[in-house]
Amino acid sequence: MRNRYMFAAILTAICCIAAIVYALHIWQDKKPQPKQNVVRRIMTSRKPIQKPKATQKKKPKAKPKVTEQPFISGTITDTEGNPMTDVCVSNGIVCMLTDSLGKYQLPKDSTARFVYYTVPADCEVAVHSAKDRTAHFYQPIVKGKTKYDFTLKKLPGGAETSYRMIVIGDPQVTNAFNPYFNTADDNHVEISDVERFATETMVDIRRTIRSLPQGTPVYGLSMGDDVQYYGGYNPLLERQIREVLGSSEMRLFSVIGNHDQDGNPEYLHKWEENWGPTDYSFDRGNEHYVCFNNVHFYGKYPSYYSPGELSDRQMEWLRQDLSLTPKSKKVILCYHIPLTFGNNPFHKAQPLNIASEKGHYSSSRLSALLSMLLEFKGGYELFCGHTHFAINHEINHDGHHIIEHCHAAACGNIWQSNINICGTPNGYYVYTFKNTRLTSCYYKGTFWDVQKQMTLFRADTDFNGESYAADWNLPHKRGIIIANVFNADSRWRITAEEDGVEYPMQRINSRGQDAFATGYHRKYAMATSYHFISKQNSYLIMNHLYYYEPKNAGSEIRIIARDPYGHTFTESAEEITVEPFHNYAHYYKEE
Repeated sequence: MRNRYMFAAILTAICCIAAIVYALHIWQDKKPQPKQNVVRRIMTSRKPIQKPKATQKKKPKAKPKVTEQPFISGTITDTEGNPMTDVCVSNGIVCMLTDSLGKYQLPKDSTARFVYYTVPADCEVAVHSAKDRTAHFYQPIVKGKTKYDFTLKKLPGGAETSYRMIVIGDPQVTNAFNPYFNTADDNHVEISDVERFATETMVDIRRTIRSLPQGTPVYGLSMGDDVQYYGGYNPLLERQIREVLGSSEMRLFSVIGNHDQDGNPEYLHKWEENWGPTDYSFDRGNEHYVCFNNVHFYGKYPSYYSPGELSDRQMEWLRQDLSLTPKSKKVILCYHIPLTFGNNPFHKAQPLNIASEKGHYSSSRLSALLSMLLEFKGGYELFCGHTHFAINHEINHDGHHIIEHCHAAACGNIWQSNINICGTPNGYYVYTFKNTRLTSCYYKGTFWDVQKQMTLFRADTDFNGESYAADWNLPHKRGIIIANVFNADSRWRITAEEDGVEYPMQRINSRGQDAFATGYHRKYAMATSYHFISKQNSYLIMNHLYYYEPKNAGSEIRIIARDPYGHTFTESAEEITVEPFHNYAHYYKEE
């Protein structure tokens, strides 16, 4: 027992000694150390591990931050390197003039697709190539590119004092082979629209140009619907028609039509790829041409407003463009859909309130456009296409008399005949401008003599169930003569000379149809509906039909048409068309 107590006492003493040693050790760790030891410990703990030199990588240098410029800029010079001052430059949103050094600077806009200039009157129109003389006055805006320079070539004699402008309504070539008759039988042939336009319209245009005095400046303007993707989308179609349009000596511009886009971004992009901006301007002589897209689609199906409309942004662009244009010039607005008549209107469009044109409207923008145009001492002209019928449409608007030149289609009834739905032959217009004066304008039927400006009919003739007498409530069996004077308006004087005495002809000016064209297409139009050329087409207005009732049966009669430019055109009653089908609508007989 005594030994057990002794062992417990020894064990307790050992535990006490261990506790004292442990306490001294803890106190020593918490005791402040000399400062140099602390520094040495920190340096040692942060020393990096050295890697072999072969594997050690250098840290890449930081790239300097580049602040993106909030604008695009450039310089416009002539071919000698001299700065071109006061040239209007635009991105389709903002317009400005180049400064004394030929420089410009436009704000960047994510919606802008092109930067371009207004071709000055004293400079050549740049073209895509020597064989494709369509206008090339623009550059596409490319991401990351901020500088766009242009070089212009001065005309040797300065701005032209006189020139011709050939205006082509609706080439409208398609992918289809539209049924077409080129002989006196009823066996149709399949010729592509592009081939017909190239071998008919453009061949005739080249002949017209060659007939002009040598050195005459000639320019061209397509009024839109360069293509229609009837028969399926063809990405090469716009390029094909552009190159055909550019194949003559004239330097040619184009507006965009409804069928060039049909509410499809891919179609619109293809037009822009080939033609450039849809809203732009150019100068020739003392005229300022402004071209814009007035086709605005709505709804699930690509419907569009008729009359044409412009967006607020377009109106602001146009205001800027015209504000930079000298007020001594004549302004010619160029667009596809008429502004003074239409029957599928925007809700702010105004009714015409013309009894004979019931259901027709003028554009909601017409008053604003007119107020801008009236500032120009040289006056203005309104050019459009779209309808496939010829009409110089006249209305009184805001106390002003307006004439809108709606150009017949080069393709007629979409290449299914040689005539438009108003009976006007397939063809184009030739305008002559001198300073700010429009001194001449005539319609040139394809392969027709330039002096042939009308066709004659008898009111009673049955054209496949259609007649002028029935259409216009004219007396039957009176030998009434109908004259279709293609380019006529209220300024023309149309008379019938019977046995040497002249009598005024009565003008037809109303909604309606042309009996000859309707009867022909009723039988032969295969790719478009009868509705398009018939009375059911409430868009169609006829105002260049005239009629005369002879005083005596068997009299010698000729029709005389005098235009406002001093030209006189005549046609003998012996030339009256009596065949309903085998005639100029059916096939060409070259003279």
